[in-house]
Amino acid sequence: MRSLVGALPDVSVAWYYTNDKAVHPYQSGHVGASVMGGPMIADLIQTWRMLAGKKVQAIDKIVDQLIKVDCDCYWIVSHNEGLRIALELIERQEKPVHVTVHDDWAGALCARSTRYRLMARRANKLSVKTLGAAHSFDVVSKGMQSYYKQLTDISAPVCHRYLPAETIAKYKHAEHELAELSVGHIGSVYSKKQLIAFVRLFNEYAIGNGKKPVVKMWGCLIAENDLPVGLQSIVKFYPTLPEEQVIPELAKCTFAYAQYPFDKHLAVFAKTSLPTKLTSYLQAGRPIFGHGPAVSSLTTFLNDTGLGAMWDSSDKEQGFVYLERVILVDIAPEKLENARRQYFGEANINLMNQVFLTLPYIDNGL
Repeated sequence: MRSLVGALPDVSVAWYYTNDKAVHPYQSGHVGASVMGGPMIADLIQTWRMLAGKKVQAIDKIVDQLIKVDCDCYWIVSHNEGLRIALELIERQEKPVHVTVHDDWAGALCARSTRYRLMARRANKLSVKTLGAAHSFDVVSKGMQSYYKQLTDISAPVCHRYLPAETIAKYKHAEHELAELSVGHIGSVYSKKQLIAFVRLFNEYAIGNGKKPVVKMWGCLIAENDLPVGLQSIVKFYPTLPEEQVIPELAKCTFAYAQYPFDKHLAVFAKTSLPTKLTSYLQAGRPIFGHGPAVSSLTTFLNDTGLGAMWDSSDKEQGFVYLERVILVDIAPEKLENARRQYFGEANINLMNQVFLTLPYIDNGL
């Protein structure tokens, strides 16, 4: 969202957010702690009440503050309590509310969580109600567009993160000349079991080709002890860093890794979400080894852009073929630019301009 706002000169945005203001760059807009999270029992009760449409004092306090803001419309991110806040704003005041679904749809957020898993159906109902009532909303992939069209009968536009042209093709790479094969990863890992399967495959492939295997992971919640002893030495864990610091390090890797879970109960998530890390990998200029179901937004991205290959099974020989294919991918500057333009280019800015400049504002203009 911040990437879009920075490129919308006709839209003035005042930021308001929940969570811990000590770690947020927009401290002046802090409106309270996150509704979800905290001690388990209290959290489960409050989250259930929030998703069920029951009165939640923390939500009321946040919405009361937002209603007092002098603005022409509200732009709400649907993540966590954002869905309920958007619905409350729609019901309690007259200004237009636009909702952005740029993370998990709510049902998948709960489905991926051990704590909230039994609330997935209720979260999905809240999604449908809120998005159906909003003046407009945008989604992050064609899969999500299709999914919400089935649920709400509304075909929402697809909007991605925006990457300026100058952020692409900045790094040169000569990894093939080295005696090392390295793979980089940033952010969440959805399945530890899946990661281990990949590391084992990569280790065998590299050694079989006379190369030293190295897996570099930034900001991952998995630790060394989560891996089999025989694989621990080749995986290097690094702390969470700002994206701009990780990208130059990713650019030194032979390729990057991205996964979506094979779990059946997360099939909708794999079809509808889109990994944020893809923009980091694109800026790093590295090919991508995808790992997950064949029917997924990640598969679609790799097929559309030609930036990598998708290992969509547990077949080792197939995995070796795709590793070879990814390592040989030609990452020419024009190929990276085409991927940027197709997914993360100026069309996203034009879309959001159109959204905000055509909403039925109470006052004229923004």
